[in-house]
Amino acid sequence: MNARPGPAGVLPPHRTVLRSRDGIGHVLLDWLPAPRTAGYLVHRSDHYEGPYEPLHTGPVLPPYADTRAEPGRGYWYRIAPRTAEGPEPPLPGPVRGCALAPGSAPARVRVRVDAGAPHRAAHLTGDGAHALVTATVTARDGTVEVRVVNAAADRPRAVPVPVLGRRVTVEVAGLEPEACYRLRPAGDRGPGALVHTGPDGLVRTTLDLPMPGSRTLRLARDPAPAKEDPGP
Repeated sequence: MNARPGPAGVLPPHRTVLRSRDGIGHVLLDWLPAPRTAGYLVHRSDHYEGPYEPLHTGPVLPPYADTRAEPGRGYWYRIAPRTAEGPEPPLPGPVRGCALAPGSAPARVRVRVDAGAPHRAAHLTGDGAHALVTATVTARDGTVEVRVVNAAADRPRAVPVPVLGRRVTVEVAGLEPEACYRLRPAGDRGPGALVHTGPDGLVRTTLDLPMPGSRTLRLARDPAPAKEDPGP
């Protein structure tokens, strides 16, 4: 869909998906530019909420590499389209990036919660886990809700973690063994994913980082019949 300039040459709102990829000594940013856009200004911040500052003065087109990113330090990025009248406000949807040091790799974080003990603190493992995420669990009426929060975004003044986690595995223990559950984000009215617990009553799922704000997962007991024994 073409974007036509409005009054005074100002572009109407348009959507584009900003992507980031962590590289050795840089963060690579890429996006699909909107038609009739003169270029973009790349903005960076230490925190999801900002403030954001432009990394350069003149407009650029994708891809763009932030080579001034400090290895091991996480940043948030936004892009602002530029018109003949000047730069527009940054577009929504910031993305996270972290320049890697030679020989390093993104961390993996695991969050394990016990549905049978909802007031017990979650067990987190992985590099920078406690700075990246926090988790709480509630259980009532046969439904278990696990709220996973990106701590770096939830606490703007949090100290940057040395290595960013890009994936977080959530394990929910203490469920009914050999049972069926529906797993869906809270507020999602879709059918959700059907998951089966094993003999240990454990469910495991994986989420993407970064997670702006919070993500709540809801596990509800499904009345689906148990698997029948095929017999001899």
